[in-house]
Amino acid sequence: MKAAFAAVFSDRFSGEIDKVVDAYRVMLRESLAKGDDTELQAALNRARLQERILAGTSMVDQAQACELLGLSATNPSATMKRKEDKREILRFTVDGRATYPLFQFDVEGRRIHPAMAKLIALKPRTWSDFRLLHWLTRPHLDFGVAPAERLGAEADAVIAAFEREIVPAEHG
Repeated sequence: MKAAFAAVFSDRFSGEIDKVVDAYRVMLRESLAKGDDTELQAALNRARLQERILAGTSMVDQAQACELLGLSATNPSATMKRKEDKREILRFTVDGRATYPLFQFDVEGRRIHPAMAKLIALKPRTWSDFRLLHWLTRPHLDFGVAPAERLGAEADAVIAAFEREIVPAEHG
């Protein structure tokens, strides 16, 4: 009972935090768009870029994600939370709702592309999930298309390209 309460409380608290973050983004965009503060401008630019990336990415909600994975939709929030906790999938909040980029799903195999867990594990601490999403969705020289489009066909090549991307620049 205590564990169930903790899980429900955690889910609701997480949802409330996401709503606060979304409201803050709207406030920054609408109320402070003309500010001269460079930190504020940088925050606005990040928020705009994040919104643009999310708007350009096909997303599914929790119930749709469960359906794509062939999992029970009785409690999609808890089901997908387990996937998130295992760091198998990227999750974003859009309009206060948990959403997942569609490219992460191997629809025919009814699973999450295994490469996603590897990419998430490799992601440096300095990288946000948005930065990884941006890298996955912009065209890459190795593939001629976005790495996200090659997750199923060339998973090892996508992982290798990401490993090269995250190597710190060395000057000397």
